[in-house]
Amino acid sequence: MLYTIKSFITGDGERISQLYDAKEGGFPLYYPTAYIARTVRSSATHNTQKVYLEVLKRICEWETNQEINLATRLQKQQFLCSQEIDSLARHLGKRRKGNKGDVIGRGKYNTYVAYAANYIRWLADEVITETSAPSTHTGIERQHKIILSKIARKSGSLSARQQRLATTHLSRETQSALSDLFNNPFSGITRPSDKGPRLRNVAMLRVLYETGMRRGELLSLKFNALQESAGGNGACLKIERNHHDEFDSRVSQPVAKTLGRVVPISSVFEELLLEYRDQWRAELPSVGFSDNDFLFVSHRTGRFQGEPVSETGFNSALMNLKKSVPGLDELHPHLLRHDWNYRFSQKADAEGWEFEAEREVREQLMGWMPNSSMSLLYNQRHLQEKANIIGLQIASDTTRPNGNND
Repeated sequence: MLYTIKSFITGDGERISQLYDAKEGGFPLYYPTAYIARTVRSSATHNTQKVYLEVLKRICEWETNQEINLATRLQKQQFLCSQEIDSLARHLGKRRKGNKGDVIGRGKYNTYVAYAANYIRWLADEVITETSAPSTHTGIERQHKIILSKIARKSGSLSARQQRLATTHLSRETQSALSDLFNNPFSGITRPSDKGPRLRNVAMLRVLYETGMRRGELLSLKFNALQESAGGNGACLKIERNHHDEFDSRVSQPVAKTLGRVVPISSVFEELLLEYRDQWRAELPSVGFSDNDFLFVSHRTGRFQGEPVSETGFNSALMNLKKSVPGLDELHPHLLRHDWNYRFSQKADAEGWEFEAEREVREQLMGWMPNSSMSLLYNQRHLQEKANIIGLQIASDTTRPNGNND
């Protein structure tokens, strides 16, 4: 039995997704739909809802393979045994693409197991009429605990991983290749029709490099996002939270996970963005210029020309750049975000900023809430430096004065 996830845009712009039996069609599966609608939808973004649905899809696949009907089993209070839970965990961890036996990453697997445990506990509460009975409650919670026990424990030191994250940045080779590309965006381009898409792709990369914004925020920038320099003030980009944007034609809508904000860009990049916006983008026959249109659009001839770049389109553009420009092999959007924070830390060190000032400015530019765990993580190096100084002073107290070594 095949299962599929279908996504839709409602009249007010909300994105919703539902799980279907591909053979049956017509109506979405009852319990997964009820769970998303009543438990997940009110507190989760559409992207998170799709992650839940991927988990529910895997659960349904496992039920079919094992010839198990979870709702019927749980209604009879026949809870999953340890062997069945092991089998379910293995199915949750399978990689969709690749060689047989390949598994997904630890982080994704742990998320899948946690989401599956939550859904199965909800399903038990939904189908069992008397969940308040002590034996029933104990059975539900025991099953829930065993499923959660399948979460893979992280190996290695948490502090070591955090320290690596705080110092992650572009290699010198990639930094040099990016710099060359920014200075000569049309390098290697021979066909005039490829110049517009190339300048757009370079501009998108430079947005990520100069501002550290997320990919979803980049793809959500509207036509009026660029605030040009004037009256002594430099150019900026305006990032807005736009969940369920009714003017966004993309079913899988890229969204800003962080707070709305205004971030500065260099004068050189302002000129490049203006060139893209007012020349190459403007020449597309079906492109829009209103405040509700998007800055980065598809240039390919066809029905999607002038429409906002999708996440798939961005990934494809980045892949093509990596193939045609030597030195960009390691590049991915989040690495640019880490690199921005690394360069910010270096700047703060050079300027001698206090811990709190650095944290507040970083949070503002990244769109993080006050006292964000991420900003504290990146600032942690200051505490480590002070600890090293004080620790060395204490260690030096044990050194005997000169002349008293007998």
